[in-house]
Amino acid sequence: MPDLNVLTIRSAGELLAARELSAVELVEAALERLELTEPSVHAYVHIDGDGAIASAKQLDERDPSGPLHGIPVGIKDVIATHDLPTEAGSRLLAGHRPAADAEVVARLRAAGAVVIGKHVTHEFACGQDDPPTRNPWDLVRYPGGSSAGGGVSVQVGSSLLALGTDAGGSVRKPACVTATVGLKATHGRISGSGTLRCASAPSLDHVGTFTRTVEDCAITLSVLAGFDPADARSIDEPVPEYRESLDAGIEGFRIGVAPAAFSEEISQAEVWALFEDALRELERQGASLVEVELPSFEHALAAAFTILPTEVSTPHHRWVVEQPDSYHARTRRLLELGMILPTAQLQQAYSIRRAIAADVQRTFCDAGLDVLVTPTLPVVPPRLGEMIPGDFGSLIPFTVPFNLTGQPALSVPCGFTDRGLPAGLQIVGHPFGEATVLRVGHAYEQATAWHRRRPALVTAAA
Repeated sequence: MPDLNVLTIRSAGELLAARELSAVELVEAALERLELTEPSVHAYVHIDGDGAIASAKQLDERDPSGPLHGIPVGIKDVIATHDLPTEAGSRLLAGHRPAADAEVVARLRAAGAVVIGKHVTHEFACGQDDPPTRNPWDLVRYPGGSSAGGGVSVQVGSSLLALGTDAGGSVRKPACVTATVGLKATHGRISGSGTLRCASAPSLDHVGTFTRTVEDCAITLSVLAGFDPADARSIDEPVPEYRESLDAGIEGFRIGVAPAAFSEEISQAEVWALFEDALRELERQGASLVEVELPSFEHALAAAFTILPTEVSTPHHRWVVEQPDSYHARTRRLLELGMILPTAQLQQAYSIRRAIAADVQRTFCDAGLDVLVTPTLPVVPPRLGEMIPGDFGSLIPFTVPFNLTGQPALSVPCGFTDRGLPAGLQIVGHPFGEATVLRVGHAYEQATAWHRRRPALVTAAA
């Protein structure tokens, strides 16, 4: 059986292509790991072991025809799958089975991926209830938000790839606190067609990915990126081969750092220290650090907390009136808030978003930046019992601005605290600058070993 503590999409693909590993063996190994870890981490809400094995058998009957041939994947339970329920973590959608896959799921399957199951999510991805998913590094700590199941499953090996959605950091946060790689590509780069509208704030939401390495992220993005006429947000922009420039290094790159906007003052000392270590490594590789200012970012949280509840609540008006008790109470309150926010306040929030986007564009151009870097989260994952439900402002000040601007943002592991808790480095690029973002992330990753660490939950059983 393959060693799921070291396997990646690339290494699994090489074994599969050489016939040293079959798709059935790989899927069976992932299902065994799932059976071992699920009692502790609860990443999945629906599992289709029989269907996954059947799909793997069909793949073994033909030569590999796609870059994800035989790769076991998990899908967030707000993204449509025709063969598994898509319930958005809510009683209101219990048993809902879409007629067709979301575009991103269809592209994964066409590339040979095998869907293992659906990942747990907060009700309607709103972040207001208390799902059972747990962080494999410390089971009593925050696993990262509404896409947490994806980060957890990739880290423990019950999938090698996962899809989530990110409207304020819900891919990058779980990636950070589980020590996986999480990408939110440019808004419109990956189709959102088939993401449940009742679990989405369309102008903020991005379908994102979890992988174990930046190279795996590049492989996956090459499959998912591209125009989709079924999604009004999709932008018809050429798709490069994202792996081509991964190994080119970052000598001469100009990397922006904005200490006033993403500061030590609101970061825990141990997180900031790991971030500064990452900056020194980027400098060691020949990049120049450029200090910049982004004054508009102080308004990002207020804008996002107006736009998100307003947009996500739009499809819920009838349900909230007719079936209010079917919602988790805190989810319902968020949706009710979104329904009553004044139109003038929403328009002001959109105006602030445009100002932030202009501020970032001007800063990138004036400073000649290739990328901007921040800590992904300003804090280590807090204990679940110490969190105030629904109070995520302290967790997303570094992630949500880039949902407002729509820029690509990647989180890569950048170290562990003395308590063994992971931290993340966020790398932000120009619109459609994913290749550059991935290049920087890969360069940093190749010089460190953080992404190869595994929690005792799985290493003890190896």
